[in-house]
Amino acid sequence: MTKAEIITATRALVNEVSTDTGALLSDTGNLLEFINDAADQVVLDLVTFMPTEFMASENITLIAGTQSYALTNTPLQIWKVEKTISGESPVELEILDPIDLQYHTDVDETEDEPHAVYFIGKTVYFVKKPSAAKTNYAKVWEILGEPSTMATAGPTYIPAIAHRLIVYQAASIISTILGKDPTTYMTLYARKMSMVQRVWAGRFQSQTKFVRSSSRERQGYSLDKSEDRDTGW
Repeated sequence: MTKAEIITATRALVNEVSTDTGALLSDTGNLLEFINDAADQVVLDLVTFMPTEFMASENITLIAGTQSYALTNTPLQIWKVEKTISGESPVELEILDPIDLQYHTDVDETEDEPHAVYFIGKTVYFVKKPSAAKTNYAKVWEILGEPSTMATAGPTYIPAIAHRLIVYQAASIISTILGKDPTTYMTLYARKMSMVQRVWAGRFQSQTKFVRSSSRERQGYSLDKSEDRDTGW
């Protein structure tokens, strides 16, 4: 749905159009704010079972002696951080709790290839401090929310199957603001959300789905090309 379609659908649901006498909702004012607020809530509900729809990534180039790097995006969650050395398999870097730093590094200690990271806000810190510059050393995989203002074309990340959820949530917000009972709209929202979740769970029909494994079980490695792969057995 486009932004205009979402606005029209929300107006229809709350039974008000902009030309009604005494209309309370403005397309470019309070109604749009309610819709943006609704989109935020829909993202928070969807991201728990379809996180890859909200996924983005950014590369980080290390600068010798510089430990901290501000992310361009403002993620809801960090999916993982990978070391991405050209010609080698990507390897996940451990994400530390800052309280545990004393077990991983000394003050101002450096290493050629940092083995872990920690986050403070939207800034990533490498452990240990890099001793050399490395282009695109790491890739941060992020879970993002919708932009603060919906684009004319409609939601950026929310898939089409879930666009109507924004309408139901916006109608619920409007009802609450006006002191009305939002139960009807939330009933519609809950039923739609349940069906979206059920359909999405079986999106890939040709393969089984498992709970995601630990990162420690998914570590890759690159073969030393100088080694003889024939063990002689």
